[in-house]
Amino acid sequence: MSQSISLGMYSLSVELAEAWRALFLTAKTLYPNLNIPTSVINSVNMTDVTNSLTRLSHICGLPLLSQFQGRLTPLCAPHFDVEGIDGVEYFSYFMVREDSCIQSVKQSRGSVVAVNSIDSNSGMGVLRHELKKNCGANQLEFFFREIIYSGAHVDSVQCLINGEADIASIDAVTYAYFQRINPELDKLLRIVGSSVKMTSPPFVTQTNNPICDPAGFTKKLNRALAALSPTQRELLNIKAFAEVSLKDYMPMLAL
Repeated sequence: MSQSISLGMYSLSVELAEAWRALFLTAKTLYPNLNIPTSVINSVNMTDVTNSLTRLSHICGLPLLSQFQGRLTPLCAPHFDVEGIDGVEYFSYFMVREDSCIQSVKQSRGSVVAVNSIDSNSGMGVLRHELKKNCGANQLEFFFREIIYSGAHVDSVQCLINGEADIASIDAVTYAYFQRINPELDKLLRIVGSSVKMTSPPFVTQTNNPICDPAGFTKKLNRALAALSPTQRELLNIKAFAEVSLKDYMPMLAL
């Protein structure tokens, strides 16, 4: 089997997937010694993300801390050009259907919530934090009538639209990408709150077989970003990449 890159976290369309691929292939062209594989997997499956043949992958910070410390090493994270984001960070929107009577997370008690994954910071961790901080609830299971595990943020959005769920915590970056693909979303959904901000999802490498050191990789990836076509840069919607370490993600465990 050949080595690969796993870039599925924000590859919401064929065009986006190609823009992400172009970013890393450009880095390989500019820096042949970087040894970036040409094979790209559009997947968020942890088997693909953590496979020893996956030299580089994009992963949520929470499972990085809770499951893969020592196995995966963070390199850098994106500064997305999204409203409300001021650096290498991200947050979630608490969203309901446009016709919902729910006006806040607090008012969603006893409703059905859609969660992308049990180990997701943006879909689960920040929602737990919001419930504990503003609703006096420590467990989603006791606050909501039912929890639907959708598998992905875009699927949680679809659960809302289909009426299968009443509220969901949606990564603001995912929503910004998804909104470009589906401009009608603003007419179907409504934001009732925003979460605490955390360091955005990192690109990671195998600790025992690193693709590059964090500082060097970040510098090279920024040069590759600048070398992309205007269309590709607009699709990715990233201002720059910044070096990150495990300590930048430690606050997620406190949630």
